Amino acid sequence: MQNALYWGDNLEVLRRHIRPGSVDLAYIDPPFHSGRNYGAAFEDRWRWDQRASDGYGAILTVPKLGGLIDGLVSVVGRGSLLAYLVHTGLRIAEMERVLKPAGSLFVHCDPTASHYLKVMLDAVFRARGGGFRNEIVWCYSHGGRSKRWFGRKHDIIFFYTKSAQYHFDAGAVRVAMRSGKESFGGRMETDEEGRKYRLVYGTRNGKGETRYYKYYLDEGKAPEDWWVDINSLQASSGERVGYPTQKPEALVERIIRACSREGDTVLDAYCGSGTTMVAAERNGRNWIGIDISRAAVELARRRIERVAGRKYAIES
Repeated sequence: MQNALYWGDNLEVLRRHIRPGSVDLAYIDPPFHSGRNYGAAFEDRWRWDQRASDGYGAILTVPKLGGLIDGLVSVVGRGSLLAYLVHTGLRIAEMERVLKPAGSLFVHCDPTASHYLKVMLDAVFRARGGGFRNEIVWCYSHGGRSKRWFGRKHDIIFFYTKSAQYHFDAGAVRVAMRSGKESFGGRMETDEEGRKYRLVYGTRNGKGETRYYKYYLDEGKAPEDWWVDINSLQASSGERVGYPTQKPEALVERIIRACSREGDTVLDAYCGSGTTMVAAERNGRNWIGIDISRAAVELARRRIERVAGRKYAIES
């Protein structure tokens, strides 16, 4: 599939322009139900209106997901949260449709509504033979602090696959392994070639013998499901382009490199300033970006063109 950048409602674009089973990896960073207005970029405020009511009628026809949403009405009521869940649920169903059988979806959210999103993801993906793989906790440190609760300094990224057969290459995203006092268990050793490794004691086998595992520092390790090594973009970062919810390229690049191959197609249906497409372009992947904000799509186009060294048209 050729690279494409769309301006418009992602639900309509997905239905009209993206073929079933054509995408290898999808990453979405939708609104979080934060109640905030991000100006020209987008408004993360939701209300139960005619549009939400129409969406509710449509989502009731989606297998498994419709029954779940209908059941949630008695819990959350017909208000802003239900409007948000209807909006996001319809698009999650489309994400599953456009993924290849071995495709993966990453949904970036925060704890505000992540518990509801996870149940919706289960309803869509487990019903089709796929399912949950990881709940990644992305930790960061900047921003204000509250005197009324512990500092809220993490996002959630759900990793789901369309089937049990999917691409995952931990070796493509290895990170440095700490040594010395920060080795987190075991003891540090050096082999006959001078290579340092961490010797970790495992479980005992049936004969009462202890298993040992060697982890060489120069080989690094695959990241766990909590990411503390990629901070959110600081105000002084040269990567910043002025988009209010911009994510670091390194964050999306880790997902792209682990869960897709060169030449694969990566989709971002809430592409914002274009970080996903930039990361895909740098790593030899094809890409599709969609956003409802004309300003965001124009910004994304300029960023991509600088990296790709060619011009791109905006489709609608």
